[in-house]
Amino acid sequence: QFAAAVHELVLQARASERGQFNLQRVDLGAVIMSVLGAVREHRVMIEPNYMTLLAGIGVLEGLGRQLDPTLDLLSMALPMLARLAVSGALGVGGPWPQ
Repeated sequence: QFAAAVHELVLQARASERGQFNLQRVDLGAVIMSVLGAVREHRVMIEPNYMTLLAGIGVLEGLGRQLDPTLDLLSMALPMLARLAVSGALGVGGPWPQ
């Protein structure tokens, strides 16, 4: 049920404008609050490091809105995420544990 709730939140965030994931179109703060509401509703335990990450995302969102709200976050992040995945730093791709 929790996974379905988070999936629905992602679909709602994506529905704002296909192909554009920028701070003008997506309110990350509202998305994070909705995810935390689902966490609370479904009594899901989350790691403290995840909460620190969410706080950091909130700060970066505010800074990003001030500097360039039209920046397409996904197109900027994809090359970095691909490099991390290939290196194995994300726990996907790269050498698999034996």
